[in-house]
Amino acid sequence: MMKGELKIRVPNPHKVGDITDSLLHEILRQAGLSRAEWNKA
Repeated sequence: MMKGELKIRVPNPHKVGDITDSLLHEILRQAGLSRAEWNKA
């Protein structure tokens, strides 16, 4: 997943569909980003 200069590797071993909202939330939490910061970038 990439937004501007920020790149976050999203694990999806099955390559099926979009990531869930809860997974996105966890990835952003671990990256230290709020959803507002992600959407603004």
